[in-house]
Amino acid sequence: MAEEINLSGLWLGSFSYPGGRGPTTPFMASLEDAGGRLSGTIIEPNTMGPAGGELEAVLSGSRDGLSVDFTKVYDGASDAAHAVDYVGRVSDGGNRISGAWSLETIDGSFEMYREAVWEEIEEREAAVVGIGAR
Repeated sequence: MAEEINLSGLWLGSFSYPGGRGPTTPFMASLEDAGGRLSGTIIEPNTMGPAGGELEAVLSGSRDGLSVDFTKVYDGASDAAHAVDYVGRVSDGGNRISGAWSLETIDGSFEMYREAVWEEIEEREAAVVGIGAR
């Protein structure tokens, strides 16, 4: 089954800093999975810079079965001109990736879902909130 998984597509996710030392940051990733070779782009809000700004990065790495390992390299358009390593595991039939990121001496966690799965989660959460409001 793992060999049949292809991670190509649009993903929505977030990454968190250890101990709440930074904001939980949402991101959108466009992935291309060519037989286990990963490439793509990531867009996220610039939480360390001017309000409303975005950061763009290039993603490259690999998928081996259900394991992923990729590096996100910011484009340098802002002060964020560095690389962040990500290591994770694919689950939910290829619709979820979760794991850890690291940058020099700091690390944290990340989670990402295919766009359709993200919409389903939001609908379920809205239904639960609606039930509680009755």
